[in-house]
Amino acid sequence: MAALVALQWGYNPLAVAAVNGSLLVVELIFVAANATKLLAGGWFPLLLACVVAFLMLTWRTGYQMLERQRSGMRQREDEFVDWVLENPPLRLPGAAAIITAGSSGIPLALTHHLRHNRVLHERVLLVSAVSSDAPRVDPDQRVKLATVGAGITRVTLHFGFMEHPNVMEGLKLACRHPDLRGIDPERITFYSRRVMVIASGKVPGMAVWRERLFAAMHLNANLPAAYFGVPTGQVVEMGLEVEI
Repeated sequence: MAALVALQWGYNPLAVAAVNGSLLVVELIFVAANATKLLAGGWFPLLLACVVAFLMLTWRTGYQMLERQRSGMRQREDEFVDWVLENPPLRLPGAAAIITAGSSGIPLALTHHLRHNRVLHERVLLVSAVSSDAPRVDPDQRVKLATVGAGITRVTLHFGFMEHPNVMEGLKLACRHPDLRGIDPERITFYSRRVMVIASGKVPGMAVWRERLFAAMHLNANLPAAYFGVPTGQVVEMGLEVEI
């Protein structure tokens, strides 16, 4: 925590170390005074804390491995646009949105949709939600747009760390922009990917049994569309298997 304060907020590392060092001395005194209670049942909350910490580390490491795999599978934006222009698919009226964690590249849900269904909406929005260091973000600063090409626009929604990232509310603001005029957020089709993690041991980072544990945790995780407040009636799920 002390290192985080020093690095993130720019405080003097020596001052941070001095303050936290004095607090550490007090904490160590309390630990020493209660050390005799470990064998009288105090070991159980410590064991429980270790299990929770292990699960959290497994989730973080597994998600980093999964994101590395997905990043390598994403197609570059210019390559995708060139392919669409050279091989024009059937364009459906209306707009589609793909919620993506990546700030670059084409989401796998979109490439899978085009590859298997061979159609593309007239307007496609690549939507990502970014958490800010500020507790709240002014509505005027919430939306940033970037044109990708071939009717595709990247929409970046900024939310404060005390705000819930409601994508639908953000898109209502985004659709007021002249570049997105005519798009009704209530009629957008959201394409969401349901990733099935396959533990293969091919990607370095964790043992295979931990990969299987992460796969089970990921299977029970909330879907992005539900987390970001997208109405279920507007969501189309695309299945995808990724090996880690």
